Amino acid sequence: MVERIKKYGRYKDYYSFSCIEVKIAAAITFVLIFLMFEFFSFYESFKVIESDIKQIIVVVIGGEFTLLGMSLAGMAIITSLISPEILSVINKIDREDTINRVLSHFEFSAFNFGVQISYFILIYFALISKREVIEKIPFIICSTIICYHFFFNLFYIISLIGDCIKINEIKTQSKQIASYEKTFYNIVNELRIDYLLALSLKEKGIKREQLLKDLYVMIDKSNLDDKPNIKEYLCNYYGNG
Repeated sequence: MVERIKKYGRYKDYYSFSCIEVKIAAAITFVLIFLMFEFFSFYESFKVIESDIKQIIVVVIGGEFTLLGMSLAGMAIITSLISPEILSVINKIDREDTINRVLSHFEFSAFNFGVQISYFILIYFALISKREVIEKIPFIICSTIICYHFFFNLFYIISLIGDCIKINEIKTQSKQIASYEKTFYNIVNELRIDYLLALSLKEKGIKREQLLKDLYVMIDKSNLDDKPNIKEYLCNYYGNG
């Protein structure tokens, strides 16, 4: 997992201001921290609201377990919906390795939720241990990091919806290409079979009428569905010319 995060540079997502989730998370964090410490005296009144903070942490942990499940489910859904055939076509037309990049987004999201759940649990145990609150400056720094990480995770997983749409577009294009390739190869195979059949009929002196009769017998003995339409198709195909 760490290797893939390094490979696709996912750690840069934390501070890449080209990403909308970073801009939103940074803006909300700035406003929230400013209000908390300048207007609401969050540090000075921390002991008073400590029990409320613990309840909020418990709720957030529960919610993040749900989001963690969504990240893992997203990876499973994407990998299950793309068949090896479609994946082969995607690899031919997609030079940006989009599928693996999107999967690395989900993996990075799951990693972040796992990390945040872990340190929220540690914070919760620290709160119930009745330890003294750390100094104000470190407290503000820690609060800022936690708030930013929380909102980053929240909007990061929302942004994955756009990645899923991108994958769906690539998948649709790949299906069209695969369908075209099938049609092309089917035509080539039909020509090849017709040529070999014509040679065989010529060598053995078998007429088309006899060929059709033999094919009809085979069809009647088979378990094929819609036998009349199959016979009609063969009659039109081999009966002309």
